[in-house]
Amino acid sequence: MKHAMLGALAVAFIALPAAAQRDGGSGSDADRAAVRQVFDTYLQSVKAADVALAGNVWSPGADVIAVTPFGRFRGWESVRDAIYVNFLQKAFSERKLDPSDVAIHTAGDTAWLVFDWTFTAKMADGQPITSKGWESQVYRRTPAGWRIVALHYSVPPPPPPR
Repeated sequence: MKHAMLGALAVAFIALPAAAQRDGGSGSDADRAAVRQVFDTYLQSVKAADVALAGNVWSPGADVIAVTPFGRFRGWESVRDAIYVNFLQKAFSERKLDPSDVAIHTAGDTAWLVFDWTFTAKMADGQPITSKGWESQVYRRTPAGWRIVALHYSVPPPPPPR
């Protein structure tokens, strides 16, 4: 099972650059701009913890997946409930996701975006919090426009014990 998963990942890493080359490298300027617009809306949806706004950037399908330090969620309803309702709405009274080092690539009807982030927020009890990490998103072109179909984020590992 472990070897099959590694094999599938290897194929994906080989196929993505090949697909990008067929599309002229990193895709068209118009596609990258359209993905960036969806990404900016995603950032707004996180800041507002707005489920309706998030519904405009996530694919509504059951094939959506989000991998986070607090769980793996499949399907839009699961992502909506776990990330937007139970995490963003209930745990925080204020939140802001600041991206840096954003890279967007497109290949046909697929796009991927990676960035570093700083999340600043106030916990529901008013306690401030700041965290940093990395995020990758996969987008699919749909009749409604580009939509997120996969998200993976991680945080730096804790420092080694002394």
